[in-house]
This record gives sequence, structure tokens and C-alpha cells, in this order.
Amino acid sequence: MYKKIKVFCGPNTYNFKTLYFEEANEFLVGIDSGLEYLMTIGKQIDLAVGDFDSISENVLEKIKDKAKKVISLEKDKNMTDLAYALDYIYNNMDYDDIEVYGGISGRIDHFLANLNLINKYNFSMRDDNHIIYLLSKGKHVINNYKKYVSFFAFEDVYGLTLKGFKFNLDSYYLSTNDSLCVSNEGGGQIEFIKGKLLVIMSDDRK
Repeated sequence: MYKKIKVFCGPNTYNFKTLYFEEANEFLVGIDSGLEYLMTIGKQIDLAVGDFDSISENVLEKIKDKAKKVISLEKDKNMTDLAYALDYIYNNMDYDDIEVYGGISGRIDHFLANLNLINKYNFSMRDDNHIIYLLSKGKHVINNYKKYVSFFAFEDVYGLTLKGFKFNLDSYYLSTNDSLCVSNEGGGQIEFIKGKLLVIMSDDRK
């Protein structure tokens, strides 16, 4: 079993050196322009996935030589490249956790699609300014690595309690159209009895 599967996807406009730290027993997946980043830092590519429409033929040949496994997709398909990669991982591999690097900046329709994928495959997503993940009911500790932390109800959240943050709550009903929990600060404990909660840690763009 792999400790973490780390998926790198585009657009490649961020500096992963502030995010990515090599760990033992990790499995590295590159999707389209995310593959170029892995090539740039000289990392072994365990799996390359995509239609490769954003990569030059010259770079693509180098990627195919370096990657342990390559899955080439048609340009016309009913899944995004990231969705296909996550579906493949979910159905074919044993792992503890999935981290997706990228997938936040760029086209807003792709970002919204990726939020739906978080709900389906339960992974975290990050770039230089954000860390995003989903929580199910129960008690959780939030270690906030950014300036702000916001909470959104992916499904209506019942009994939301926040302790230790700049702004705390006690047994609050957070509906899917409620923006009360935007731009909190600090970290602490969180608890709720029903629903799904999207956590977004963020910094202002510099």
C-alpha cells in the first residue's frame, strides 16, 4: 500500500517547491502540464495520464521514456483528465491518501468540476495559495497552514461547533447557501453531527 498518491495537474503556473515535500512510499502521477513540473525537478513519474494536448511532441517523448506507465486518452471524452486519473487510482490501487497539486487556478468550470471530484474520491487539493478538502460528520482538528480558513456546507451541516478559531460557533446550522463561515482565522477543533463540510485554507495572492 502506498502512503500517499500525489497527483500533479495543470495549469502549471505555481511553484510546487513551496508545497511538495518528498515522502517515503509515495506514488507520483502527472497529468498533462503537471508532467512538465515532475520532469523539471527530475522526479520519477510512476503514472502519466492525459490527452497531452498542452505538451509539445518533444517533451511528450521524454515523458513517455521516463514514466513507468502511460495512459493516453482521446481528446474527445466524457471525463476530464483528472477525473480519469482519480477513477483509475480509486479502482486499481491501495493507498492511504491522495493529494492533488493544482486544479484550482485556471478555468473556473474545471475548478467546480474538481470540487465535485473531491466529494466522490475524497482527496485534498492544493496550490501555492490554497489547501482544500472535505470533512464528514464527527470531531476534527484543523491545523490551518494559511492566513484564512473558510467552511462551506457541501451538504447542509447540522450542529456545527468551532472552538479555538478567531470566530467560534456553537451548534450552528450551516446550509448550502450560507456564507457565514468565510474568512475565519487560526486553527482549532471542529465538530458537527450531519452533513459534509468543505474546508478551504487560503492566503491572499501576492
